[in-house]
Amino acid sequence: MHTPTRMQALSALLLLMGGMLTLQAAGALISPLSAETATQSSMQSSETESTTAPNATSQVTLGIQPSSSTISAGAYAKFAVQVVDTSTAEVFLAAGGLPPDSVAIFTPNFGVANPTLNSTLTIVTSVDTAPGNYSLTAVATLDGKESTTQVSLQILAPASVTATANTNASVSYATTLTMTVTTDQTQYQPNSTVNIQGQVTDSTGSVVTGATVSIQVDAATGVQLFYTNNLQTDTAGVFQTPVSIPDNSPTGTYTIFASASKPGYSNITSRTTFVVGASTTPSVIIKAVYTGDSTGNPMSTFTSGQTIWVWVVIENFGATFQGVVWIQVRDPNGVPVQIQIHIAKLGAGETVKDGLGFALPVPPTIGVYTVTALVSDKLISQGGIFLASAETQFDLTG
Repeated sequence: MHTPTRMQALSALLLLMGGMLTLQAAGALISPLSAETATQSSMQSSETESTTAPNATSQVTLGIQPSSSTISAGAYAKFAVQVVDTSTAEVFLAAGGLPPDSVAIFTPNFGVANPTLNSTLTIVTSVDTAPGNYSLTAVATLDGKESTTQVSLQILAPASVTATANTNASVSYATTLTMTVTTDQTQYQPNSTVNIQGQVTDSTGSVVTGATVSIQVDAATGVQLFYTNNLQTDTAGVFQTPVSIPDNSPTGTYTIFASASKPGYSNITSRTTFVVGASTTPSVIIKAVYTGDSTGNPMSTFTSGQTIWVWVVIENFGATFQGVVWIQVRDPNGVPVQIQIHIAKLGAGETVKDGLGFALPVPPTIGVYTVTALVSDKLISQGGIFLASAETQFDLTG
């Protein structure tokens, strides 16, 4: 397996636009992530179902409020989501049963429930969304366990096409895959087992079942340790596989390359790292990425002229390094409209929260935008490589 083609394409794009990139001043962009306490009251879901993997020890529950909502086609509905868990593993959020010509945006769409993960589910419809009563499914996945809850959405016929309606939302969003891959821990010792898991969704935020997933693990020396190309995503879009670390394995940073494909969809690639023993090179993961305001409050919907902030939580389990945080924004047609970078120093064992603000070109395209956050060890023009990536979405309503 070669280095992910999506990374290569982005590298070429960044090199091409190198002369137009603007380095962001430090200011309040990089700072140690302080602990945040959730003040929301506990939520009761209308229905919750859980399945537990054989090696799972935590108990994940999923709640959503309100249990129902009514909107006109072209408008959006918001629901408060809360995941409660007893572990420190990543939780992935996705949706199922979406109305046609609509998009589900979780803000954030993954993170650690420690002990709670609070998110907002925004269902964005278009004026072409068929009126009717829909039963949507929210899915929280952790360590192979799936917790689901139902929410009802009634969509009425649009009274008129207004400036806030998503008149150009398109079902073509669903043809693009999105992929998240992670491990059950970040550091291991030789003669141990790494449990690799992830989730595949499409650009509407819906789970993708039956996707074929390939996994390659390279040791710190660059030698291939493990490879499989026959994993399949389950009904929650989840895949997982154990990888044994031999007793004589070298210490350092190991890299996981993952790719997913399904007929009718474009292929997707992703990567992450973990450490065996100790490492003299960086091992970086993106713990969260979401859009919001200048103070870090999550937001999924914006209007023209608003400053949009992308917040990225990064954790480094390897050696101290001075790296680069990249933000790429693509409009509803997939055209890059914003690329920003920021130089960041990450110490060994340090977690940082990085915020980059931008305004969209005027007049902007109305609809759902995709944000890709990446971390590289140095500038690509200087021979840097991407260490981690993650995606989120936001909706521009008018």
